[in-house]
Amino acid sequence: MAKQPTVAKDVPLKALVWEDDQGKVWLTYNSSDYLQNYVYSRHGLPSNSDAAKASAAVLADFAQQATQ
Repeated sequence: MAKQPTVAKDVPLKALVWEDDQGKVWLTYNSSDYLQNYVYSRHGLPSNSDAAKASAAVLADFAQQATQ
């Protein structure tokens, strides 16, 4: 955010937990690929495949823990 303050409108990451009409509960969040390839580039920041892989692992772990 120090290099490009406008990225603050898209990060830090957010997650949405919601229930559909049938009572099924969902956890939704933007993937690390989306962040790296769309959000960062939209703000003029470079994509980093190593960071995307690390972020994907953290997001998957978060989702796993949040849904148990």
